[in-house]
Amino acid sequence: AAVSLVVWLQHALFDIGWGAALAAVVLSLALAVVASRVVGETGIPPIGAIGKVAQLGLGALAPGNVTTNLMGANVTGGAAGQCADLLNDLRTGALLGATPAYQIIAQCFGVLAGSLVGSAVYLILIPDPVAQLLTPEWPAPAVATWKAVAEVLAQGLHALPTGSVPAMALAAVTGITLATGEALLPRRMARWLPSGAALGLAFVIPAWIAISLFMGAMAAACLRLLAPNWAARFVLAIAAGLVAGESLAGIAGALASLLGA
Repeated sequence: AAVSLVVWLQHALFDIGWGAALAAVVLSLALAVVASRVVGETGIPPIGAIGKVAQLGLGALAPGNVTTNLMGANVTGGAAGQCADLLNDLRTGALLGATPAYQIIAQCFGVLAGSLVGSAVYLILIPDPVAQLLTPEWPAPAVATWKAVAEVLAQGLHALPTGSVPAMALAAVTGITLATGEALLPRRMARWLPSGAALGLAFVIPAWIAISLFMGAMAAACLRLLAPNWAARFVLAIAAGLVAGESLAGIAGALASLLGA
């Protein structure tokens, strides 16, 4: 039922072909596995990177169609990202002793409430997306990247910047090599291999985020060596508070600017 609804909405709202609409949903099943693995290792759902993979696939199915490329990939990236976030929720519930069945029911209510509240807040903060987005106040880097990829693919793969194809080939070989080594090498050796998921994520997120993640990981490792008992009790809680606090501070700043205007 969910697949049928999503496919129909793509066709009804954005005039996406039935085949491309179904492909976007099917592709999300495979990419959800990738997103879940990345979240398990880094805590960040790679929605942007997943969306680019979907854009390449849909670009081959509907060449030159910017709407299909952008909105179809949005379906795939959004579904994969939400799957990864759901695993975070289920893991948290497991730590607290919650029953998975009741968590799924709560998630269904959360989808309904979150979609309504999220849309309402978005319309309050950004009543005119055409004029507000991609400006210094609302730079929306992820939106800019998706838009740029859609425009390039509308012209064909020959419009890709020089060096992109060799870079993608090198990244593919690196990823396959790391995954093969992780699967075949003895565990004592495989644990020293770089994480392919974390390495790939570092190339598609802003540098300051990657550097912050590295510094936080190093600080946590040092604390575990110096004060293992204290670190076991407080490091995770402190890290979670910093992440949530930064997000809430950003929202508060945006609302303050809006009310001040």
